[in-house]
Amino acid sequence: MPDSTGGQGSNSLRRVPKQERSRDRIDEILKVSMELIGRKGIDAVTMKEIAALSGGPIASVYQYFPNKSAIIGTLYERYADEVRSFVFDHIKGIENASDAVDATTGLFDLYYNQMRERPSTQDLLNAIQADKRLSDRDINETRVQAEMFYDATFQFVDEARRQDYRETLLVMFHMAGSTLRLALMVPQAEAEQLVKQFKSITRAQATYYLKGSFPTEL
Repeated sequence: MPDSTGGQGSNSLRRVPKQERSRDRIDEILKVSMELIGRKGIDAVTMKEIAALSGGPIASVYQYFPNKSAIIGTLYERYADEVRSFVFDHIKGIENASDAVDATTGLFDLYYNQMRERPSTQDLLNAIQADKRLSDRDINETRVQAEMFYDATFQFVDEARRQDYRETLLVMFHMAGSTLRLALMVPQAEAEQLVKQFKSITRAQATYYLKGSFPTEL
């Protein structure tokens, strides 16, 4: 996976740190930023507050991040790297069509549990959707994750259906994020029903492509 301070994340940094002390400073800034986002929401967080709580002058924040959007972008890049990692870990054990079908709902559960355990991630992703540049990057990341799943499973799909399957995976991965954001905004009982319905739809689509027919029971 890309290095969190020198790989993908370098797209948002004003300069890439070379010394361990500088990398530690960036880690602390990002940690404090995420904690503040979870407590107050992104709109209420200021660069001055981030600097004060991360133990340094505000100049040391601007040294690496030109503005709050750059901090949000780097937080998103680290989050995206994390999601790629658990997608990779989850799909590497797929050996047959049944494994692939199970992986579609298994990945959804992993993602959902992660979001519930770290509610500040929800605020972060909402902020991403409100920023056109970052939203475009989120779409590209969704494409990458869908392609990872496709590469691990296309051999179980009839060749004539593979392009349709690839496009369906992109829709499914995109809808997974939207469904989970909705589930985290409604009461728990309603959220459980939304998750159940989405997993049912996902499993039906996966079964159709991977096993050649829709399931008789979901």
